[in-house]
Parts: sequence; structure tokens; C-alpha cells
Amino acid sequence: MGVINPNETIAVLGDFNWKLGIGLVLSVITSFVIFGGLKKIAKVATAIVPFMVLLYLFAVIVIMGMNAAEIWPSLKLILVEAFNIETAVQGGLWGLIIIGIRRAVFSNESGVGNAPMYHGQSKTKEPIQEGLVAMLGPFIDTIVVCTLTAVVIILSGAYLDAESNGIVMTLIAFKKSLFGFGDVLLMIIVSAFALSTLFTYSYYGTKCLSFLTNVKTGKLYNYIYVGSITFAAVASVDLVVNLIDLSFALMVIPNMIAVLYLSPGVNKAMTTYFSKIKV
Repeated sequence: MGVINPNETIAVLGDFNWKLGIGLVLSVITSFVIFGGLKKIAKVATAIVPFMVLLYLFAVIVIMGMNAAEIWPSLKLILVEAFNIETAVQGGLWGLIIIGIRRAVFSNESGVGNAPMYHGQSKTKEPIQEGLVAMLGPFIDTIVVCTLTAVVIILSGAYLDAESNGIVMTLIAFKKSLFGFGDVLLMIIVSAFALSTLFTYSYYGTKCLSFLTNVKTGKLYNYIYVGSITFAAVASVDLVVNLIDLSFALMVIPNMIAVLYLSPGVNKAMTTYFSKIKV
């Protein structure tokens, strides 16, 4: 039997207690918001999300401005490596595709079925118009924000320091590029994003459970949800990410069936809408 190191035990317990404390604090903050109803969720999210996006874009623009001459070579490197057959074969083409899909869905939630739940609450006379607005989300998130992030990572050389971990790469990139405090700034931005996500996902779960059962039962989901926040704080990152990926996969299957079934009606409504605009 190995000898138990007291210092290691204390360190592990300390790390667990710190994570537990963070989880409990987040659970309490989330409880104040989500038990206030949809209006409070929308009000808080509306205040947080624009701040998060603007601050992040400002930081990225500053970094790119300081390295303007290297922007095009960075974009060229992204395009070249995206179609590098040798790298794809060595890394396992099918595995890379699966990882890419998992991370893309995790990033923009395309095909998961979340969007109808909040865009459906909007008051509009033209559903197609609201659908077009919803389509901007994945474009801005994936094409714009993720591309800018990739450029910053390449400009800083962070991809050479932590090739297998996107979170670490981004932290290193911001720290290197923003005078040593960029990682702190990024943590503030990510915290704002995380809080807004915590608030909105409670609404999704409540809405779904209410549809499957009834409104009274649906509200019970929030209590389970608050408990899951504390659990996620103390669990390993890999476990949490894998659970999220599994949940998204289970959501995509029925949603894509519904999308294919409803697509003829959507195409018909879309054709009618665009014909009105031309007139």
C-alpha cells in the first residue's frame, strides 16, 4: 500500500472546498434570477450579453491592431491547415470531424432546438423574419467570434504552447497579447457569458418539462437545475463536457426529425414572405 501524503490530501480537500464554494455561490445567484421568472431572466441576460460581446470584441480588435501585419498570414494558415490532408489523416479524419461537430454544436447550438423556445416568445407578425434573425446567431458566434479568436491564438503563438486545450490556448493568447493581464480580462468576459447561460438554460428546461407534463410540474425543474450547478462545479471538466455533449446529441435527434418534417411548410412560408418583399 502506498503512503498517504497529508499535504496532497489537504491540497485535494482545499481544491474541492474552493470548487464547492464557487458552485454554491453560483447556485444562489442563479436562484435569485431564475425564480423571478422569464422577465427577470431576459432583463439580466440583456444587460450581461451585450457587455460581454463588446468587451471581447474590443480586446480582440486591440490585439489584432497591434499585430496588423500578421493578420492575413494567420487567416491563410487557418485555411491551409483546414484542408491539410496529411494532418487530417494523422489525426484521424473521422475523429476530427466528430470533435469538430461536438465543439460547433457546443458553441452555437445549431440544430439542438433551443432557438425556437426564446425566439418563439417574440411578438412579430412575420415568423420568417424572426427566423432570419435567429440565423444570425450561429453566423456571428461561429464565423465571426470563433474566427477572430483563432486569429488571436495564432498571432500570439499560443497554439504552439497548448495544442490540445482550446481553453488554455485562449488564456495564454490573451495573457501574452494584452500586457500580462489579458487572462484576467478573459475570465471576466467568460464569467459574464457563463452567468447569462446559467440563467437562460433554466428557462429551456422548465419549458420542455412543462410541455411534457404540465406547468406546475415544469417549475420543479428549476430546483434540479440549481442542484446541478453545484454538482458541475465539483465534477471534472471532462465529465461535465461529456454530459453536455451527450445531452445535446439526445436533443438533436428529435429536433432534426421535426426540422425535416416541417421543412416543406417553412419553405412555403419563406417563399411567400420573400415574394411580398419583392412586390
